Amino acid sequence: MELRDLEGFGFNLNEAMELCIDDEEILREVLETALEEGREKIPFLNELMKNKDFDRYTVEVHGLKNAAKQIGLDDLSEMAKASEFDGKDGKFDAVEGRHEELMALYDKYMKVLEDFFDE
Repeated sequence: MELRDLEGFGFNLNEAMELCIDDEEILREVLETALEEGREKIPFLNELMKNKDFDRYTVEVHGLKNAAKQIGLDDLSEMAKASEFDGKDGKFDAVEGRHEELMALYDKYMKVLEDFFDE
């Protein structure tokens, strides 16, 4: 799979390349780091939700929002942003209600990156 093939899976590579100073090697490194972090963050976010630790969850989805934006995952970034803002506003029912969908989307993108780097 080529880097440009990621666009077909929902990655906004134009934005990601711009944020990586138009350096494909830097983008590849950022994507690999995002994959490594995603493998850790998904179970961590699930644990935070299970424990209803909404304060920490809100901090973590803030980081996810920024990380997703950096690699061109605009929809994941926007969903994480909604959870972040709802968490800050104390709208924990909305955060809980969005969690499964957020994790499914995050997992989907991590699987795409796993396939990308396994080739």
